[in-house]
Amino acid sequence: MPVFYKYLIAALLSLGMALPALANKNPDRLIERAQEQAEAGDLLAAQSTLQEVVETAPSSLAYTRLGGVHLLQQAYSTGIKHFQQAIMLDQSNSKAFVGLAVAYLHMGRYQLAREALKQAEQLDPEKKQEIEKVLTWLNQRSSQDYGH
Repeated sequence: MPVFYKYLIAALLSLGMALPALANKNPDRLIERAQEQAEAGDLLAAQSTLQEVVETAPSSLAYTRLGGVHLLQQAYSTGIKHFQQAIMLDQSNSKAFVGLAVAYLHMGRYQLAREALKQAEQLDPEKKQEIEKVLTWLNQRSSQDYGH
């Protein structure tokens, strides 16, 4: 057998062994795994999995999910950074705007939360009623804070 064929066979065999490893690195599958980890309450594992995705195959969805994990961990500033990154990759990601609003709400930054919610509402009109409820609450909260 010529040497070329030996190298070709060796390359194909090594590729065959690498395929299962590559399947585990599929960004969509990793995002699904992170969702399962988060739902099981393993936020650190979910964070680690999503961090791997954003480092190897950054996407708006991956950053949005990573921001959500940080919200659950009450790491609001870090969550905001990830939601902003998600929006930079996809300005039509309404879920990233909602996540951003939630983080701002928890930090007491009501005006920024209001702006993020309005943007989310523009991007996803089907969520208008839900967003309007939060905006109404924000308006009431703001008037209470200022003694009106």
